[in-house]
Amino acid sequence: MVDKAEDILSFIDDKTRVVGIDEAQFFNNSIVTVAQKLADRGIHVIVAGLDMDYLSQPFGPMPELMAIAESVTKLSAVCVICGGTASRTQKTHAGKKGSELLAVGGREMYEARCRACHDPELLETRAVQTSMDC
Repeated sequence: MVDKAEDILSFIDDKTRVVGIDEAQFFNNSIVTVAQKLADRGIHVIVAGLDMDYLSQPFGPMPELMAIAESVTKLSAVCVICGGTASRTQKTHAGKKGSELLAVGGREMYEARCRACHDPELLETRAVQTSMDC
């Protein structure tokens, strides 16, 4: 694990041939420069991460990483509502600190959803319903 993208470079030596970077959406844009430096050295760089946040907006440096990549493989999940192809992340619970973008969680907070079943306003709708119930 590294705290910032530049720290990755300290783990690279002359024998390094492949570097895998997971959860790249959580890095700032410096990950793009690091990936470029590694690739320019002939190192095979494999980057994984979410391309969109729970609001279906481009997530962090992912769009730029996808643009500079030689190839991109976009994977999908199964929509928990209809069973279709899920390309979105549905935030179902605000978590401890509210509905901020970088709330880390698992099944208790996020679900895979297709475009039709995804509702980016779900948390706002639940908050209004809860306040009306009081």
